[in-house]
Amino acid sequence: MSSIICPACGKENNDEMECPRCGCELSILEMISRMAEKELFLSKESLVNGDIPAAVYHAGKSWHLKKSPEAARLAFLSALATGDFEQAGRWYLRDCGQGCEV
Repeated sequence: MSSIICPACGKENNDEMECPRCGCELSILEMISRMAEKELFLSKESLVNGDIPAAVYHAGKSWHLKKSPEAARLAFLSALATGDFEQAGRWYLRDCGQGCEV
């Protein structure tokens, strides 16, 4: 299990299914994190194999599960590959946050 920050108290937890500080259930967050990583992997595989629509789809699913910069970057690259520059611009802004200028 990877490190998860407890959403209730903010304590960083490693390999615990329940936060030792406040008792918050963490196993559900771990499942979500694993699914986001799986979708990220599927997106990378799809992009490498030339299945661009699948790459966009899986990157978007990963982003919606866990808003990681990696998912946003992969969705950005996939959107560029489809020629959808408007969608690529939205993913670009999600990747770099509010400090980016387009």
